[in-house]
Amino acid sequence: MLGNRWMQRLMNVYQKYAYLMRGRYGRLDQINKALLIIWAVFTIFDHWIPYYIGNIIALAAFLLVICRFCSKKIYPRSNENQKFLLWLNRVKDFFKGKKSPYTYFKCPECKQKMRAPKGRGKIKVTCKNCHTQFVKKV
Repeated sequence: MLGNRWMQRLMNVYQKYAYLMRGRYGRLDQINKALLIIWAVFTIFDHWIPYYIGNIIALAAFLLVICRFCSKKIYPRSNENQKFLLWLNRVKDFFKGKKSPYTYFKCPECKQKMRAPKGRGKIKVTCKNCHTQFVKKV
């Protein structure tokens, strides 16, 4: 009897939470994880950082996580995460000493960014955006 009542209350809270989060981003993606790590580090080390700078940075990181989590703009948040992952991979590759296996270039007509594998020599490229064909050495 008592367990059943608690289960109903728990289900009621879950339904209210689900209603609140409907249509929101609500994902713990890599940017949010990184911001939570920044929050935790600055919260732990704020005693050694002068002028409450640690508290301010920690609070800003946590508020950014909450704003991203509750945002109704799902696709921009997902795009931000993809750009963050690309940047993070470039930083990791820089410290590992790896170079990108691709050559990046732009279409001469529409300036669309494109890439091709390095070491292929001269290749004929067709732009997916404007269908212009040109030869590029990669």
